[in-house]
Formats: sequence, structure tokens, C-alpha cells
Amino acid sequence: MSNSVTTPAASLTELASVSAFFSELQKEITAASEASSLAVLVMSLQRSDRIAALLLDEYAEEVKQQFLLRVHPILRSKDKFVFVNENECWFILPQLSSEALSVLAVHRLLNELHIPIKVNDRTIFLTPSIGIACAPMHTQSAFALLRIADTAQKHAHAANLKFLMAATEESNQVIAADLPELLGEVLDANSLVMMYQPKVDLASRRMVSVEALVRWPSDHPQAVPTNILIDVAERTGLIESLTLRVLNNVMRDYCNWKAGGEDILIWVNLSTRLLELEQLPKILQRVLHVWDVPTSAIGLEITESAFIHDIGHSTDLLFELKKLGFHLSIDDFGTGYSSLAYLRRFPIDELKIDCMFVQGMSSSIQDKQIVQSIIDLGHNFGLPVIAEGVETAETLAELEALGCDQVQGYFFARPMTAEQILAWRHDFHSKPAND
Repeated sequence: MSNSVTTPAASLTELASVSAFFSELQKEITAASEASSLAVLVMSLQRSDRIAALLLDEYAEEVKQQFLLRVHPILRSKDKFVFVNENECWFILPQLSSEALSVLAVHRLLNELHIPIKVNDRTIFLTPSIGIACAPMHTQSAFALLRIADTAQKHAHAANLKFLMAATEESNQVIAADLPELLGEVLDANSLVMMYQPKVDLASRRMVSVEALVRWPSDHPQAVPTNILIDVAERTGLIESLTLRVLNNVMRDYCNWKAGGEDILIWVNLSTRLLELEQLPKILQRVLHVWDVPTSAIGLEITESAFIHDIGHSTDLLFELKKLGFHLSIDDFGTGYSSLAYLRRFPIDELKIDCMFVQGMSSSIQDKQIVQSIIDLGHNFGLPVIAEGVETAETLAELEALGCDQVQGYFFARPMTAEQILAWRHDFHSKPAND
């Protein structure tokens, strides 16, 4: 190992070569387990001064030192890295209690590297894209793990994403080569299925709203998980068509409920790519106008990582949506890289804690601390906090003790059809609140 760095970044463990990286990676993989995983990050810097870095050795070394000063506060002494070339860096993050912690580390790295590096009279802009792979989740082979992380990095770069967690082998197996064509056919036939999952208030033990969840038709010969469905729609430019189908189906169900005397707030997820559409507010308004549904009947859930691309645009968009009367929620909160800034700037109504942290609470002190911090942060800003992915009585009890406001997950109910949700709510509300 090399410790040639003389800056404060000297505490970081830099490996002397790619060969040393592989040896260290395999050793850490052998020690990894379900309770203590590791992550490999493949980072392409895509730096603005690549030619100068190739030609000027002293200059390249100075930029490297500045880079290490940036990442030093993020990485632990047990983390390891190697510079493969002037434009690429690999990291090993061992002994993680949850794969979610690798996502947090990536967001923090991106936040630090967003600010240009200055060396003498030069200003260097970095545009990183990062691929993440974890052991034992993805594989227990050092070479395969690095290859998986590298593939994720290439996909992230091609999709103009800052980072991408590698898909599991199971999710890769279900992707058919003709899936974009199949999706177009399903959209044309309007055969996507809408399911609804309740959000339950912990104090009253009553359903306060539902989240709309789109599902691939169950009778289709090709099975497609929802995350793959959304990913393909975004990559192939079908996300707007998909969202319009979802909205129209949701409006239909809302109107049917309303006609029966039921007024239920419905939360709808907005994809990252959809937020880039300047005409999004008008699209939403048009659909609601056709169905004569007020904007106050709809909540919009926006994934926190969607804000990374353009904070200014996101802020303007959210204020416009809020002015129209929509409820707004930050989904998967805790996986982003500037959460406090969001709460200060955005007109949001609630926070949803990412299920990765919720489901890891019972076995991970770090995850429980993250959940507690998010709950406290939300309450300090006067926002209710919702935990998703609640599956056990133990997790529910912990969330109640931490002061969480609402929960969503299999412990209370799995996603249901529009007809089933009404029957479930009637039965659920007929029980005593302390059951």
C-alpha cells in the first residue's frame, strides 16, 4: 500500500496498484456477510482538463491531491481506493451494515465533487458518474463485482445519471430484448394494472391516504417488475405516455370512489425524467380537468435524487405545482445529498423515509439513527414523516417509539385494487384504534 499523500487525506488507504485492489477486494468479500456487506464504486470523473492531466505530471498530481482533500471527509480509514488512470477511480467500502449506506456515500461524494477544483490559474470541472455493486448481494467474486459496478457506471453515464446501483441478477434475467415494443403494446391496450397501498396514521390507526402503484398485467406472458417497467419507459421516451395512462386510471378510480361517497387522497409517483418536462403542470392540470377532479385530491411523490440534476428548475416546478393545489412529498428521503437544503427551499408537505433504512432498523444501529434523524429533521420543519416498507410488529413499535407519524407497508396491507381498498378500509376502521 502507498501512503505517499502528504495532505490531510493521508489517512485514506490508497492501494498501490490494480492488482493490490483485486487482492484487497477478494479478502473483503470473503469477510462480508448479510449483516456486514461491502460496496465497490467505479467512478468516472469525466474531467474538463483531461488532456492537461495526461501531459503534465506535476499538475496531474496536484489535482489528485485536491481530489483526495475533497473525498477525505466522506470516506472512512477502512475504505480503500485506487486511481486506475487520471480519469477513473475505484473504491472499496467494507463493513457496511446496509447496502443503503453505499448510496449515502455516493451522494456525499457527488456533493463534494460538484464544486470545481482550482489549481493555480486553472478551474477543473468534474462530472462524475458512479456505478455501485455490493457483495454478497450481487456476487462474491472480486472480478465479477468490479465488472458489475463498471457496467452500472456505463449505464449511468449513458442515461445521464450521476450514479446507478447495479441491478440484481434476478432483475436482469427478466428483461427481454423486445421489452420496449411490449411496453408500447401494453400502453396502447391500456392493460396496465393500478394497485393502491394505504398510508396509516399511527396515532389514530386510520388510513389517511393511498399510494397509486402501477403494475405490469399479470396475465401477460412476460413478467416485468415495476422498477424495470419504469426504467424502460424512461430510457425509451415512453414515460410521458405511461404517466398519462396512470393518471387517467387513477382519476377513473377516484371518481368511482367519489360517486360512492368516498373521498380518498391519492399519491402518484412522478419519475425523474418527467420532472424535466416544462409542460408538466399543464399536463397534470389537463388530465384533472377532463375528469373534473380537484388538484387537492392528488399528492405527488418525487424521489429525492430527482433534485440532483437541476435544483433551480426543481424549485420553480414545485412552487408551481404547489400553487396549483397539489400535495407534495419527497419520496425515498435520506438517500439524497443535500436534504437540509431541500427542506429549507421546497414547498413540501411530507417526507417519506426510504424503506432500505426502515427495514434495516432492527439489525443496524446506523439505520435506526438515520431514521431517527430524518424524523427529527422533518418535525423540526413542521412536516409529518412517513416510513415505507414496514413489514413487522417490531419495526412498527420502533417507529412509534421514534415518533414517526405514518407508515406504509405489508404489516398493515399489501397493494390492492381500487375495489379491494374500500373493503379493507371499512374492515380496518371497524377495529379499535389500539389493535
